[in-house]
Amino acid sequence: MRDRRQSERLPSILEGRIVLDRHAPKTQCTLRDISGTGARIWLPDSIDLPREFQLEIPALDQTMPVQLMWSNGRTHGVLFLDELQSLSDSDADDMPEAPPSPLDLQGVPKGLAPLTEGVLEEARQQLAEILELPAVKIRLKLEIDP
Repeated sequence: MRDRRQSERLPSILEGRIVLDRHAPKTQCTLRDISGTGARIWLPDSIDLPREFQLEIPALDQTMPVQLMWSNGRTHGVLFLDELQSLSDSDADDMPEAPPSPLDLQGVPKGLAPLTEGVLEEARQQLAEILELPAVKIRLKLEIDP
């Protein structure tokens, strides 16, 4: 099967919220992977989604208009109808230098590094809680083969 994505996709565990109507309650979801052009979202319950809706991504402080591309039970693929600012390479040059991190990222494109670090840091904190260890004792390494 040919991959038709226009940009590189990264695994994710970001929280999302589906906004169907500004007066309706928001539906919680998890972004299982994300790219500059879209995402794969997972919902705890199977629901029918409209062709277009808004997707809030609190960790990125953005609300994106999206188009539903495919659905399979509780998992859905969406296309961003606007540019996702936190993933663009042009924004990465404007960001301040980050302090040294307990995360080792190899092969991650420069514009995706801040988002990748956020996802891995959240995973590191969750692992520390599960393993009942201080987070400073856990080091995660991500390698992406070219």
